[in-house]
Amino acid sequence: MTKRIIYITILVIVSIGVYFNSLYNTFAFDDLHIIKNNPLIKDPKNILLLFVNEYGAETDFKGTMFYRPLVMVSYLLTNAIFGLKPFWFHLGNVILNTFSVLAVFFLSKFIYAVHLSAESNKTKDFELAALISALFFAVHPVHVEVVSGIVGRSEIMAGFFCLTAFLFYIKEKRILSLMFFLLGLLCKETSVALIAFILVYEIIFNKKIRFTVINYFMVSIVYLFIKYFAIGGLFSTGSEIYFKEGLLTRIFTMSKVMVYYIKLMFIPYPLNPDWGISNVIPLSGTIFEIYVLLSLIIILALLVLSYKNIKTRPIIALSILWFFIFLLPVSNIIPIGDFMAERFLYLPSFGFCLLMGDIAFRNKKLLNFLPIVLILFSFITVKQNTVWRDNFALWNYVTKKFPENWRAFWELGKYYNGTENYEEAEKQYIKSLKLRETDLVLFDYAVILRKQNKQREALKIFEKYLNIVKDNPKMYLERAKCYNSIGDYKNALNDFNTANAISPKDDNIIYEIGRHFLLRNEFVSARSFFNKALEINGKNSAALVGLGVCYFQNKELKKSKEYFEKAMKIDSEYFEAIYNLIIVNIQLGNKKEAAQLFEKGKNLYPNDSRIKQMHSSIYPAASPK
Repeated sequence: MTKRIIYITILVIVSIGVYFNSLYNTFAFDDLHIIKNNPLIKDPKNILLLFVNEYGAETDFKGTMFYRPLVMVSYLLTNAIFGLKPFWFHLGNVILNTFSVLAVFFLSKFIYAVHLSAESNKTKDFELAALISALFFAVHPVHVEVVSGIVGRSEIMAGFFCLTAFLFYIKEKRILSLMFFLLGLLCKETSVALIAFILVYEIIFNKKIRFTVINYFMVSIVYLFIKYFAIGGLFSTGSEIYFKEGLLTRIFTMSKVMVYYIKLMFIPYPLNPDWGISNVIPLSGTIFEIYVLLSLIIILALLVLSYKNIKTRPIIALSILWFFIFLLPVSNIIPIGDFMAERFLYLPSFGFCLLMGDIAFRNKKLLNFLPIVLILFSFITVKQNTVWRDNFALWNYVTKKFPENWRAFWELGKYYNGTENYEEAEKQYIKSLKLRETDLVLFDYAVILRKQNKQREALKIFEKYLNIVKDNPKMYLERAKCYNSIGDYKNALNDFNTANAISPKDDNIIYEIGRHFLLRNEFVSARSFFNKALEINGKNSAALVGLGVCYFQNKELKKSKEYFEKAMKIDSEYFEAIYNLIIVNIQLGNKKEAAQLFEKGKNLYPNDSRIKQMHSSIYPAASPK
């Protein structure tokens, strides 16, 4: 077995080993939007649609203007082969990250061979130096967000393609390099930084810009055309705070962020899944702030250090330049979605890892110390994987480590809402609102009050919300439910109609109007709205159940049964469809079928009071509700 094979085996084992416990995590954070609740990835027939839709189309990410079709295809294929099981999505990330680690190994080895071979009295064990570089990349804790968070796959895939594209570039395999560069762009827009690095590399080390560099600009233009014609735009939406602040504020603030990134490379603590909201690095509007001045001095000093070492220590120059150039797309010169995130360090961190390999190459005594650092980093990574176990673990961690983060309490409240622990959800929303009164939290707080039958309190919170946002149809929909609960049907109908006017093609709003009439026993009107909802979305299972109930009340039991069965074909675990189908089968005398459905309902919803009232032998006659 050759030394190279041994090194590769070590890298594969370590790369998989440090993330092995992440395989048993569930969906967390943005995984829920982009994967779990994304209808586009659930049908293999949609594969071509992914190339003409933005990243996160038909999810809460709609409108971001991100274009990452290859990443979405990878999610679709995973779901098509293995189903919507988190294990396989996490395994995909771990495997892809292992490929990135191997790319770091081969790229580091080639760079060391090119730029260190001329140095005398050094043992030219470039593969050992490359192994050190790749091991740092494999175990560094700042990569946990990317690997343990499934949606970090865009960073992993773009990182792999960019690393490989540059490797092929310096190996003079231009066609392969251009191909991998394009693949990187189709995974994440930040891959465009490779052009800047190649330009700098050519100017510094070859003293000229070769004509072939133009090809990378051409590929970028092709990519922009593809993106524009696919999704109708080029630029992503920016961070809320940076739309309100000027360029100088962004520059001064980001100088502090850049230095904090450097600190995280050497001391990866504390780690935070949500830096943007945690106020660890506040906005800075003046250059005379001490931390801004220090940060600018540090950045300038590093760039000067890079320049002075171009000839004598080229790896130092390359490492520093790689780090800063690949951070440029997320530097908020052009505002982006977040001003700071650990995931942004995935590709830039290669610069740090390259430097670590160079240090090991020059000082063999450090090889005795480096394993301690690598083991410590590995321990932190394994521990940090547990933070991403699920949404509760994630946001509970943030609230404990960064109690000033209003979004963490909001997200924790949403988690409790999802588990129907409304009282605890209310507590978390109140904590969030004490930190910052946002429309997002006000809305969810009002809804949770409504669910606890605190209708009057909910109406007051909705009024507060209306002072901030006036055209959200969901607000009018939820407030209408409040009015319905207190018997104010006139105001309820007014709000339903307002919601429908704002969003006339929303089948859920139309369904809720139908339900409003159903609760008032106005079955003709109810049926009309349920049918309208189904005209827009034939898979609206709630509207099908609503029609079934209307026909049941009209004593048309067979027709009622047909609609309940249609709803179950769309969602076989839909409680209202199961429950009402049990009742209609009892009425029709289909006791065997009713018993089978009861067993299914009992297994799926063992704690539901309505299911508990039904016995396996004698079923009480009841009316659907």
